[in-house]
Amino acid sequence: MIQEDFLHFVWQHQYFNTVNLKTSDDRLVEVVKPGFQNHLSGPDFKEAKIKIDGILWAGSVEIHMKSSDWKAHNHDGDANYDNVVLHVVFDHNKEILNPEGQPIPTIELSGLIKPGLLSRYQSIIDSQTDIPCSDLFFKVRSVTRLAMLETALVRRLERKGLIFRSILKANNNDWEQSTYEWLARGFGFKTNAENMLELARAVPLKILQKHSEIKQWEALLFGASGLLNTSDNDEYANELRREYVFLELKYEIKSNLSYNQWHFSGVRPTNFPTLRIAQFATLVHANSNLFSLFTHFSSIKELQKLLQINQPEYWKGHLNFNTKSKNIMNGLSKSAVQNIMINTIAPLLVAYSEFKEDNDMLDLAMNVLMSLPVENNHIIRKWQDLGWNVNSSFDTQGLIELHNEFCLPKKCMQCKIGVELVKA
Repeated sequence: MIQEDFLHFVWQHQYFNTVNLKTSDDRLVEVVKPGFQNHLSGPDFKEAKIKIDGILWAGSVEIHMKSSDWKAHNHDGDANYDNVVLHVVFDHNKEILNPEGQPIPTIELSGLIKPGLLSRYQSIIDSQTDIPCSDLFFKVRSVTRLAMLETALVRRLERKGLIFRSILKANNNDWEQSTYEWLARGFGFKTNAENMLELARAVPLKILQKHSEIKQWEALLFGASGLLNTSDNDEYANELRREYVFLELKYEIKSNLSYNQWHFSGVRPTNFPTLRIAQFATLVHANSNLFSLFTHFSSIKELQKLLQINQPEYWKGHLNFNTKSKNIMNGLSKSAVQNIMINTIAPLLVAYSEFKEDNDMLDLAMNVLMSLPVENNHIIRKWQDLGWNVNSSFDTQGLIELHNEFCLPKKCMQCKIGVELVKA
């Protein structure tokens, strides 16, 4: 099935028969300038120049699969579309009128697109594999692969950076509190990320920093988390609970978190939220300036070493309150440190780079990823089976984005690899 972004590609490069091109009402059309693709709201191509029966028109071009999509997409009555001078469709199934009641000039691309181009596109888009171009992937030049990998990676980092920027905006550009919340989210990993973020908002960093003892930090964080409420028989939990009763009143802490909101089921014991909160508290307690820690470290090895914290004695032998561990646990594992560097620190550096318009921070984010080993998961193995040489987390993060955001939704015409194969 043809998608609209394929028609954008065809129009942008004029990959159709333009000889004796006519509108649906038989007027001669000459494309002087196809226009610039618009990725924001409004018509698909702007600043186009089109001659219709010898008269030059300047304005926008809107592209749809069917003419009737004009109404389906609610363009009627939208002033942004009043300057559309040409409607380009694959199937002209309905006449569309402009605000003056006159038909909008329309050309139908069905039958005009170059057959080879269309067949190559359909062979990819109709594929039933997760990576639609897998059968043709061997034909793609290495320079195209690398260019698309970098595009996907930057997009992934920017997308994650936007989440941080929303946190920063909510904190009125307080970088320290925002970094604290962002790190908390990172310590929640996938399963408890939003709960950890909510916890960091309920107990702001400035409140924790009023106390020097780690036990008071744990009392505040575990108390606000709701995880103390089912631990009546644990002496340490009772001690923290008594401390929290006083601190909760003193700082007027408001938290809606409860034990049942946290995910334990289906989570590896070393990733239990109780352990992650204790490790988070230890790391923040040991570093008075988180933002500086993550943006101005002297070396990547030094940063990794700082993240490999030595957690409190109680949590070396417990998975949860009342639940002892069979093994001694000493802080974050190497894979957990790698996860935080990939998903927390690198996006933070990208967000800071954009905020300060400082490319050095973007380069630093890339260096962080290039210094980390390859991630081993089913997505990366798919690419390796196709012959992609994967060397670091720089590669794996780009390939995860490529797979999830381009291949699965079949956005092949927004991918340099897909474009090269279709144009071949």
